[in-house]
Amino acid sequence: MMRRLIELPSISSVKPDRDMSNRKVVDQLAEWLESLGYRITVQPVGEDSRKANLIATLGTGDDGLVLAGHTDTVPFDEGRWRHDPFKMSEADDRAYGLGTADMKCFLAIAIEAARELKAQDLKQPLTILATADEESSMHGAKTLARDGQRLGRYCVIGEPTNLKPVRSHKGIFMESILLRGRSGHSSDPRLGNSALDGMHAVMGELIAYR
Repeated sequence: MMRRLIELPSISSVKPDRDMSNRKVVDQLAEWLESLGYRITVQPVGEDSRKANLIATLGTGDDGLVLAGHTDTVPFDEGRWRHDPFKMSEADDRAYGLGTADMKCFLAIAIEAARELKAQDLKQPLTILATADEESSMHGAKTLARDGQRLGRYCVIGEPTNLKPVRSHKGIFMESILLRGRSGHSSDPRLGNSALDGMHAVMGELIAYR
């Protein structure tokens, strides 16, 4: 499974010429999980549906465990790679390939770890969640948030942490501040109102808050 996922390019980038669809990865995961008895939901992300989230659920309820990862990878600099980025290879006890650590291999590991579970044996569901665009716009996570569906009580996100559990992480808060000044003239600056002066005060407040 790891090798197959690495073979499927799914780069996400804010640069349109480097940005790729993740649908082949989502479709492959859906095929594997459906064969194991999971209920499959493919959630389109964006207006053109080139990208999607995958929600695969085994069992029933809304209080279970979510194993979450993202399907996309960062772009790569070909000149810095000694191995084919789209072919998983092994050397020096390491696996090489775009997305091996961050984080396609986690999705394969999650599927394998849960392979023997049966829906009838679960008191609460197991959900495997695979999102889009984590490395760029976060549109996959934003789509999930807007949908508002409760997926579970607990979540394990398989980001690479050297196998050390991390219980919290910094978030991101994105807003914009727009200041409009009033034009003036150097002969009498009092008649103007500089947006730069106002932004200086804003920046000071933000630095103090930080």
